[in-house]
Amino acid sequence: SHVKIQCFRAEHFPEWAQAEKRKVEFPRARLGEFARLAHAYGLAAGASVFDAEAVELCARELDFLKLAAREASNHTLIYKTLKAAQATRKPVYRSVPFCVGRGLVSAWPDLKIVTLHARPQYPTPMLTAILELWLFSRYAKKYEIEWGHSSHSRSDLDCVLAAHLGASVIEKHFALAADDPEARHSLLPAQFKRMVDRCQTH
Repeated sequence: SHVKIQCFRAEHFPEWAQAEKRKVEFPRARLGEFARLAHAYGLAAGASVFDAEAVELCARELDFLKLAAREASNHTLIYKTLKAAQATRKPVYRSVPFCVGRGLVSAWPDLKIVTLHARPQYPTPMLTAILELWLFSRYAKKYEIEWGHSSHSRSDLDCVLAAHLGASVIEKHFALAADDPEARHSLLPAQFKRMVDRCQTH
């Protein structure tokens, strides 16, 4: 139901990773085009944001904002993102690599904030993903927060389990070909369709 891009600058990453990241930088001037194309297919369009400019542009052009797990401690970016979402009435999805209480959700009661479990390991071993997912689902239930799962595994098993456990959001990387830069933790089109079908049965 949603499609998301990564709105980063290569310089945001360690120097050793910048050359590879520069190859997949999304052209920010095409955000509006991306949104229109998503809407034509009946999808909401959003982006993971990593800097103040991205927050401003994406809040204006897109339907939702995403905070990546690697930014879970970037309080300046989190605050800017939540303020932009508040001003534009856009929902915020945030991935976290650990269990969190309802502090952020309680502090911004007028915002739709969905917390996604994520392990920033690419790819994530399935046993690790399942164990952490189960623990996270119990934690989310305890604190009565809306939750989801951001998968970096090689399969869809953790996604199907998340749907079974009550996740309202499943995020999975999508690859068009086996040699795509992030294909090791993504699904190809036929695999992605299978995941969606399996998740929707729960």
